[in-house]
Amino acid sequence: MLPIAGRFAADFPDYSCEQLFALAVDIERYPTFIPWCREARIVKRDGMVLEVDNHFGAGPLDASFHTRAVAEPPNRLDITSDHGPFSAFQLVWTFTPLNESGCRVVAEYSMVLRSPLVHGLARLTQPEAERKIVQRFRERALAVYG
Repeated sequence: MLPIAGRFAADFPDYSCEQLFALAVDIERYPTFIPWCREARIVKRDGMVLEVDNHFGAGPLDASFHTRAVAEPPNRLDITSDHGPFSAFQLVWTFTPLNESGCRVVAEYSMVLRSPLVHGLARLTQPEAERKIVQRFRERALAVYG
């Protein structure tokens, strides 16, 4: 199967990269803005490395898996997995200052799911999921920082 890959970006002129990085690294809050994320629980911290148990689901589809997040505050957060439904998963958040204030957030991802059926469904829902993540991340920034 070919990987499902994508990139979404958004400019946040009213928030610093430090603020937005803090939202992205607050992995246990992912259910508030990542579509289908039911739970994300940090099970181990070792400096800037987080081990996370995740639970995602939609309708009859349900998956639990483990990820590893490596933080480089306030510029980058790498999340990877080869557990559960994934043969391979990588999500890289980057945070770049905008001129005098603000921040550009870019999220690039690539994944291969073990099930051809689930892989196909993920490919179909990809554009809507990207749109929802950006919208909900904006809403989360507003709720947290005003």
